[in-house]
Amino acid sequence: MNFNLFDLFTQRKDASFAYDLDLIGGQQTQVYLKQYALNTCASFLARTVSQSEFKTKNVALYYKLNVRPNYNQTATSFWQELIFKLITDNEVLVVQDDTGDLLIADSYVHNVKAVYPDTFSGVVVNDYQFQRVFGMDDVWFIKYNNDNLTTYTNQLLSDYANLFSRMISFAMRNKQLRATVDFSGVTSFDSQTPKDDVNGNKKENPAQKFIDKLFSAFRDNDIAIVPLQKGIKYDEVSSQYSGADQAFSDITAARKEAVDSVAEILGIPPALIHGAQAEVDQNQQELLNFCIAPLNQKIEDELNAKAVSQSSYDQDKVTVWGLNKPDPFKQAEAIDKITAVGVLSRNEVRARLGYEPVDGGDVYYMTKNYQTITDSPQPETDDLNAKTINERRQAQGLKPLAGGDAIWLSNQQTPAIPTGLATKGGDNDDDSNSN
Repeated sequence: MNFNLFDLFTQRKDASFAYDLDLIGGQQTQVYLKQYALNTCASFLARTVSQSEFKTKNVALYYKLNVRPNYNQTATSFWQELIFKLITDNEVLVVQDDTGDLLIADSYVHNVKAVYPDTFSGVVVNDYQFQRVFGMDDVWFIKYNNDNLTTYTNQLLSDYANLFSRMISFAMRNKQLRATVDFSGVTSFDSQTPKDDVNGNKKENPAQKFIDKLFSAFRDNDIAIVPLQKGIKYDEVSSQYSGADQAFSDITAARKEAVDSVAEILGIPPALIHGAQAEVDQNQQELLNFCIAPLNQKIEDELNAKAVSQSSYDQDKVTVWGLNKPDPFKQAEAIDKITAVGVLSRNEVRARLGYEPVDGGDVYYMTKNYQTITDSPQPETDDLNAKTINERRQAQGLKPLAGGDAIWLSNQQTPAIPTGLATKGGDNDDDSNSN
């Protein structure tokens, strides 16, 4: 018999197996582009801030902030989780349990007050819910306050996600194995109409079984050899299209664009996230100045407000030194100049570099000779030419010499001896005075 396209839609007997084929795929891939872009940038900031050192003279607080905040986390993992949650949720809550451990809350209810301090109830940490209510003075509560990021991720990235999902579907269709099987020359299948079994369930058509085996072999095996019966013609349609590579390039570009947009809102140079080598120093400086420094300042302010009392603030205040910490080797020339003109003392310079003060470092120096500035002016004779040789050597850090206690004078400063003056004039004067 003849087998044509019209028969597929008019004759139920001949087309029974065709109705079972999935000609149109119904699965749709849900692409979380928003989470990908946001998590990429948040993880980048979390890794950067976690390298900071929290300096304080309170030994117990220093240990909690820099070594072991709680039993289950190191300082690095703790700060990574805190920054990641701060960026992704726009706020983060840290509570302290009865043992003094610092715990990052997974969920909580923020009870906002107008006059009295805010409270936090229903605090949950790792599936454990605290029954008590925490006051604002008992917790660390940091808000990122980036409304642009929230608006962008909630609205614009949804459009990116739809576009990205369509690109994925387009690429999958281009790479999909599609073929046609022509049974027009086969009559054996027509006489093998399936009959219902004893339970009334319909049996599968022999032609349908053959097609399932055929495409299973192509889908599951690297090398598939399928014998074709006489009168069966197999034609693969998907091999005629070669534009799938462009679709994958578009997917990569769309994903990169979403990450770049979120990075710019957070103040991260996109080139640093993607590992670009161009203008690395400039991009790193922009990251430290406009992203890391404000973030560290938020943390520093919250720690000083909640973890340090007013009476001990001058002694125990917390300072955050991250990757934005000045490099003394790169600033050596500037340090030399600002110290030489007496603007800052050595301890003031050390404080700005994140180092502890040293004894004798509060003295100011002036001029290129680094002479000590005193409250009273030095006498005119107090210069290097009026000092002994050993005094000059001591000022230079050298050991004294034998016979070096004599004062060294230049030729211009050597006094002239008047001619005709008797060497014993002093004795004569004494004799005359005695008379």
